Amino acid sequence: MTLVATTDTSVFEKIESEVRMYCRTFPVVFERAKGALLHTDDGRAFIDFFCGAGSLNYGHNHDAVKRRILDYLADDGLMHGLDMYTVAKRDFLTRFTEVVLRPRGLDYKVQFTGPTGTDAVEAALKLARRATGRTGLTAFTAPTTACRAVRWRSPAAAAPAARARSPAGT
Repeated sequence: MTLVATTDTSVFEKIESEVRMYCRTFPVVFERAKGALLHTDDGRAFIDFFCGAGSLNYGHNHDAVKRRILDYLADDGLMHGLDMYTVAKRDFLTRFTEVVLRPRGLDYKVQFTGPTGTDAVEAALKLARRATGRTGLTAFTAPTTACRAVRWRSPAAAAPAARARSPAGT
């Protein structure tokens, strides 16, 4: 089902990159959200089945989460710390250990990636190499920034023994 845009989307069409997908098939402008509902600027409500691509397990603007975020910001908490040590990260890791790891007898490490998808993909590739013992890598002819960023940076992570190139989409 294609919706008819009833609000002005011209600024998006004029200024935003052509590399967009969801907005092309769902041409509405969202103004606010609460729980599982997204509200458009013309007053319609939609269920958010995307859930922030998995980042909104508790829905939009959950009262308890929002209150903690507002308190943190009011106390001038760090907005971004890359992979630096912060009180917020220390508190999170301590609580995560107490609530998730220790009760399950898990001796896991936590990986905080950098602020880009590239960092996350690179971490996933390194984890896959370690878990499988494989050293090969397939690159596509139209790789993403993430794929271009993969490097074997240390002697312990030697260059892959085999490389294969494959045209994107095949």
